[in-house]
Amino acid sequence: MPPIVESGLSLDLPAGLNFRFADSAAYNAVKGQSVKEMDFAWVDSGILFLLEVRDYTQVTQTLTRADFVPVKGQTEPLRFSALVDKITDSVLMMLSAWAGTEWGQQLKAELPAAAQTRMPLKLVVAVELPATLTVHLQGLRDSLNDRLRGRVALADVRSVVLIDYARLVSNPIFRGFVTLSP
Repeated sequence: MPPIVESGLSLDLPAGLNFRFADSAAYNAVKGQSVKEMDFAWVDSGILFLLEVRDYTQVTQTLTRADFVPVKGQTEPLRFSALVDKITDSVLMMLSAWAGTEWGQQLKAELPAAAQTRMPLKLVVAVELPATLTVHLQGLRDSLNDRLRGRVALADVRSVVLIDYARLVSNPIFRGFVTLSP
């Protein structure tokens, strides 16, 4: 399988151990009903990694601090709700597959064998921001985890990792199969 290029990254995921919700017939049957998905999933060392990638460098002109940090009068940053939905829904889909619900059985049948049984989850959001906004990564990570803490705890996940592309591709866990696309 050739590497997948998305949002400025090239991913060469482990063959037979990866999947995309977007390629699943079960997911596609519900995606029009306000169900969102994270971009990539794979099993490594007994852990299921779910990865969402977001490249905001192409919209530099329209991004502001309010996109990533709550401001007075807002309960959450503007670009925040989509991430919360994607993470929540992806965890719910995996729990459904592992619990054997009617819909979950359909998804489970499409998963690689290694992902069909309950295992620890690692939730990762990688964002590429304009240099002027990278100072807000920590605030976005903290806000995201504050909002999701109870939801991800239901799946025994302590926190969501939010990192920039440079840290993602240099991290030993991802090095070798996640690179910056040319």
